[in-house]
Amino acid sequence: MTFYTKSFATAFIASLFPFAAAGQNSGATIQCGQIYTVVSGDTLGQISSRAYGTSRAYTTIFEANTATIGSNPNLILIGQKLQIPCPPGQEATTTAAVPAEEPTVAEEVEAVTVSQTEQEVEQASNADPLTLTFNKTSAPKFIMNSGIIDLYLAEITEVTEGRVQFIDPDVMNRNPRDQYDLVTSGQVDGTYIFNGDLSASHPLLQLPMLPLMGGSAEQTAVSMWRLHDTYLSQTDYFDDAHLLGFIAAPAAHIWRLSDEPVVLGDEIAAKNNYAVPYFEGLDTRGPAAVRDEVTMRLSAFNEESNGTLTFFMAHGAARAAGVWTDDRTVTEVPNGMYTPTFSVVLSNEAWAQISEQDRQAIWDISGERLASRSASWDAFDNGHRLHMLDTGLNAIKADDALLAELESYSAARLEGWKAAADALGIPGTDAVNAYRSDLASLQDRLIFE
Repeated sequence: MTFYTKSFATAFIASLFPFAAAGQNSGATIQCGQIYTVVSGDTLGQISSRAYGTSRAYTTIFEANTATIGSNPNLILIGQKLQIPCPPGQEATTTAAVPAEEPTVAEEVEAVTVSQTEQEVEQASNADPLTLTFNKTSAPKFIMNSGIIDLYLAEITEVTEGRVQFIDPDVMNRNPRDQYDLVTSGQVDGTYIFNGDLSASHPLLQLPMLPLMGGSAEQTAVSMWRLHDTYLSQTDYFDDAHLLGFIAAPAAHIWRLSDEPVVLGDEIAAKNNYAVPYFEGLDTRGPAAVRDEVTMRLSAFNEESNGTLTFFMAHGAARAAGVWTDDRTVTEVPNGMYTPTFSVVLSNEAWAQISEQDRQAIWDISGERLASRSASWDAFDNGHRLHMLDTGLNAIKADDALLAELESYSAARLEGWKAAADALGIPGTDAVNAYRSDLASLQDRLIFE
């Protein structure tokens, strides 16, 4: 029985570089109140970004053009002419005078939109509840479900006054790598996806997988949402699904069978000897099964004879998986060796079925507010940490020299992230600086310090 020699974090990091940046039809700004003709490479998200500065407003364009587009917002055709409504209170920009007695295109579209919205509200009050399926990879009692997702879905039902409800699918698919395809193919309406499994298609979501680029669950999830809201939403990353927000797990720290601090020159950032199957084992098969597996691997290796192993994981994972023992030491890295994050998504078809009134109600409790729910995972993890400290855990704080070494490791890899962002029209350096500034501003969320 051999141990893995490539770290969980490093496996994802390696998949990021070099980046293969996809092309994007950036185009010129589209003025609202005009007719736009679809060209090759267009998506509603891209058109929305050029018209409104955000891809999330694609539903405004879709709803104003359903007679032209049809029922699928992902299918628009070259040559189709789309009305681009103006937001309420914003006047259309016209290139020629319009007779006073005739309404402008913007006024006509606004009238249609207002009429549609009023009609939707009336229909929603009389319609049966919209019941959507939400797939969950984690076991029902795991903190991600019981402390975050279940409460969030229940709040959606509450704020929509029962008009939008969620149920489990007939068969729960617990394979984390299947989740995005389940939504985009229409097999389920919603799910959460471990972003590490999207490293090929969504490389810019991998930022917290680098050392010192995360932290507490709440700190990381909120900072990632702000990064998305300001920068990543300008791309077409989630045009094939509707992103509701991010969730994060607590950061991973350095665990060793030694009471000696981690030393420089040990290449610690790439030395995770065994990646506990946290997101496809510990929270799905259960702690007992994973503990047996870890015990077998540790026994086969015999650390006392062959030298200490290095593990990267959060406190709760170390305890649940059986990695932690009374004689094992943790070197706590404030912003983590890596910090796992998850995307919470609905299919575009499911989102399109929800009335404008209810979409706004859902949006009000999503985004950063959903990200803040990750604090429940922090409290869960800190509870395990306090128990281990009470029973003899030796916790060492990473010193400045080690942090500088980890910073240097991350800095080299951030250049690839910035280049990929630049290729998508995102100012990479500005985005990284803003993200790190947000992490720093939320440093008080590291509740174990």
